[in-house]
Amino acid sequence: MQYEKIYVGVTLYVDTDGNMKPVAIDWINGTRFDISKITDVRKAPPRNVGSMPTVRYTVLINGYVRELYHETYYGRWFVEKQT
Repeated sequence: MQYEKIYVGVTLYVDTDGNMKPVAIDWINGTRFDISKITDVRKAPPRNVGSMPTVRYTVLINGYVRELYHETYYGRWFVEKQT
């Protein structure tokens, strides 16, 4: 299987200490997906595409587990999409 990196918009909650919590993903076609729960956050590389250092958020969206990545150097967010 092949994957591609899809950059997405992310709505964040940022607390007074500067900690970021993604609350929604804005897909490239304008669809918004609310994140119901974050189950894991860790420094980890993407599973299928190359990237600079990232933080991987394992999230629950509409009952499905998904992974959302934050590129720490550029501050951009992406997901891996199967092609």
